[in-house]
Amino acid sequence: MRELLQCIRAFLVRDFQVESSYRLAFVLQGLGLFVSSTLWYFIAGVFGGTRNPDLAEAMGNVGYFPFVLVGLMVNRFQEVSLNAYAAQIRQEQTTGTLEAMLVTPARLGHLMLAASSWSYLMAGMQSAMYLVFGVFVFGVELDPGNLLGALLAVVLTAAAVSGIGILSAAFVLYFKRGNPVNFVISATSALFGNIFFPSQMLPDSLSWLARFVPLSYASNAVRGALLRGASLAQLAPDLLALAAFAAVLMPAGLFGARLAIRRAKREGTLVQY
Repeated sequence: MRELLQCIRAFLVRDFQVESSYRLAFVLQGLGLFVSSTLWYFIAGVFGGTRNPDLAEAMGNVGYFPFVLVGLMVNRFQEVSLNAYAAQIRQEQTTGTLEAMLVTPARLGHLMLAASSWSYLMAGMQSAMYLVFGVFVFGVELDPGNLLGALLAVVLTAAAVSGIGILSAAFVLYFKRGNPVNFVISATSALFGNIFFPSQMLPDSLSWLARFVPLSYASNAVRGALLRGASLAQLAPDLLALAAFAAVLMPAGLFGARLAIRRAKREGTLVQY
């Protein structure tokens, strides 16, 4: 754990020094989040006008805008978990620092996780801004009684989806190309992950697929914690499902990364891109 924390600190310091030189980017990101929130607020007004009782029940009677606002927050962590690892590997390849990073005493798993720590920090800040806009600008009412449950759900979601993201990085390491599967996973999660609408509204022939999408459990758990004040016991089924996904996908991702690095070293293509 101490070694992992040291790696995280080193990468955070490096990435902060790089990103802080582009101050305008922070302002533009905040503006983009505000525009996105405003867009969904007015879309929610259209949905609210339909007074669809089935839709209201499927959303847990929390209102469409709070429903989709939490969905956007959770989806942000999935996007980071899917794309940050491969993007970081690609950056290290193009800047010529990948080989130097891999010969350090740090473990591969620690390097993979620490290299994306800045992306997760930014995702956390952006999610917090979504909540700030929702509460103070658009009047969303939150129940902060179980912030621990929401945080736990986000951490488990990141762990579960990171397995796929690390496999994507392994794909980049060996084939020198991005992983096209990530787009399919993102689109599938948008459809079945309870982000923009409840999966219960899908036809019965499709709605069962939501059981195999980690984001559907994550969005349920975070909404339960932030919008309904659900206890940890009430969130337990969703949290356990996320833990099961993480227990399977994370080791698979790390194994794929080790295999890709081993083969790239053997073939002498590690620093090629």
